[in-house]
Amino acid sequence: MTIRKGQQWGHFEDRPTDLQVLSDDFSASEVITNQTLNSESSLKLSIVKSGLRRTLGINGASMGNGQMLCTKFDVIEANYTFANSDAVTRRCFIGCAFVHENLFFGKTIAILNSSFVGNRDWAPRAHPNDGKFDVIELDSSMNIRQRLTAFRLMKSGSHLPHPKIHYSQMSEYVFSQEKSTPMKIEGVRVGAIRHCVFRVLPDAVNLYW
Repeated sequence: MTIRKGQQWGHFEDRPTDLQVLSDDFSASEVITNQTLNSESSLKLSIVKSGLRRTLGINGASMGNGQMLCTKFDVIEANYTFANSDAVTRRCFIGCAFVHENLFFGKTIAILNSSFVGNRDWAPRAHPNDGKFDVIELDSSMNIRQRLTAFRLMKSGSHLPHPKIHYSQMSEYVFSQEKSTPMKIEGVRVGAIRHCVFRVLPDAVNLYW
């Protein structure tokens, strides 16, 4: 069930016996990628150090508690091809992906399941269980000074609207260009890609906190 921003979300229940405890969001990505996912998925994960914790207003998973907060989460699926290859690689994630050569030069594309990445509020309207993901595109014409100003304003989410930052909420997004561009998923570089289809998988995992 998709949740609108501001609505109560999740419920407390006993810690599952089949709960998988993971160190970080990229480790969760690896586990999620190897599963068959849908809204009836019974995959139960707990992430000790997650970038989603600020969105939830918590410090992280409370592993010492018998009762844990259970939240349904959307997953973002990325199907991409590397340079000089037609083979499609699939990876799923719950946090963020960035496609760019350099954060301070050229076009930057951010695919986000929640608003915060680190201490910056990239996507102020984002919610990780609304059946959509958020796409932020920094135009290639933005110079360093403009970007530094935008990054400073991101700490309060006040960088939007901006004539050189495009913000949209989507259930599917296609990246395609002849020149390959590096992509990071959950902060880890997965390679230089030339084509990728991102799509949302609603209510695909159960996260426990």
